[in-house]
Amino acid sequence: MSRSTTQTFNCPCGTEFTGQLYEYINAVDDPQLRYIILAGLVNVSTCPNCGRKMAISTPFIYSDPGYNLLIYVHPRADTPEEARLLILEKLRSVYMDANKLKDQPAEGEQQIKGSDGSIGDRTINLTHSQATELPPLKVVFGLEQFTDLLNSVLSPEDKLGRLAMSTQSRNTAERAQFHIIAKKLATEMECFIDVEDMPDEYTVWIYGSRRQVGALMRELAPRG
Repeated sequence: MSRSTTQTFNCPCGTEFTGQLYEYINAVDDPQLRYIILAGLVNVSTCPNCGRKMAISTPFIYSDPGYNLLIYVHPRADTPEEARLLILEKLRSVYMDANKLKDQPAEGEQQIKGSDGSIGDRTINLTHSQATELPPLKVVFGLEQFTDLLNSVLSPEDKLGRLAMSTQSRNTAERAQFHIIAKKLATEMECFIDVEDMPDEYTVWIYGSRRQVGALMRELAPRG
């Protein structure tokens, strides 16, 4: 399953809130995370008071066995060449150690470390079952390169779909009710939502696969 830690944010508006910081993403166990990534919202949290988005640029591992993908994603496309080579060397060591788990008894969780004990500044934990399913490791620098790679292997129906639902009501209670309805629809279709709260318009974006969003649009279509 995917792994995350809780991160505390201090918004310029004065609000302190928490969000999820993902270190390992398993798209089979948590398919919504595939579309959170494609929507550019991974490791991005929204202030509940002012709506400001706060992002943390941190590396993560993306696993998608259905598409035979295991990818180390470094979000900085401008990472210097020397730093890239160092990261690649550490990853090579980690991947070799992880492959050794395939021949070990399936007993609990194993901790895999790079040459200095980490990948960047993080340690990866793998269960035996995760280790036995390891496909070839790919390394990408920059989220745009990662999403391009992911889109190149996804089937058309599994690519990102999106639907915007909006209201021009300025009434707080009506907007809250609109949010509840949109979230309920998204949950039923195993999609996720993101909100744009503007003075003149309140928009709820629903993200998921094209298959899921298409099914949702058909449900919302007027019936004659």
